[in-house]
Amino acid sequence: MIFFKGIITGIILSLPFGPVGIHCMEKSMTEGEKKGYISALGMVSVDIIYGIISFLFISRIDHYIIKFETPLKVLISVFLIFIGGKKYFCKNEIKEMDDENYNLVQDFFETFLLSIFNISSLFVITGIYTLLGILNLEIKETTVLELGFGIGIGGISMWFITVFLIYHFKKCVTVDILFKISKCSGLVILLFGIGTIIFAFYK
Repeated sequence: MIFFKGIITGIILSLPFGPVGIHCMEKSMTEGEKKGYISALGMVSVDIIYGIISFLFISRIDHYIIKFETPLKVLISVFLIFIGGKKYFCKNEIKEMDDENYNLVQDFFETFLLSIFNISSLFVITGIYTLLGILNLEIKETTVLELGFGIGIGGISMWFITVFLIYHFKKCVTVDILFKISKCSGLVILLFGIGTIIFAFYK
């Protein structure tokens, strides 16, 4: 069960919004599928690392989280609404990066370093864990591995589809469309937050 919830977490985290996500989509469109995949893999690797760190932390305070489950779900939902709303209503910018003579290893670490300094991902991941009820599941010795593997599978699958579509339909894709994709992803996060806060009160 935790493996599949890890996949869901990976998919949500890999929704292509934010400057780095837009950069990966633009790289796919201008420099080819391979560079797009490798750049996205740098982001997914950070999601796995932060996913494991978040789980190890919240598993130590799970009794507090379970005790205050409803207010925490409301608080986290508000946070997701804020993040999604910010991505949807604010104007995004593509980070200026020098891609001349970059090999695949450099492409990977470029997005890896940009993503790892985005500490807010830890709060988003913690929120997703709480909303998915991961803390209520039985913890085994292989839990961390299953969770990390699930996040990786979900993230890689999401970006495989994204890069494939962007590259093969690049004649129809403009920078303006990339921004619209980013806004749609932000809207998904926004609606997810609204839905979970309604469910928290309903429960």
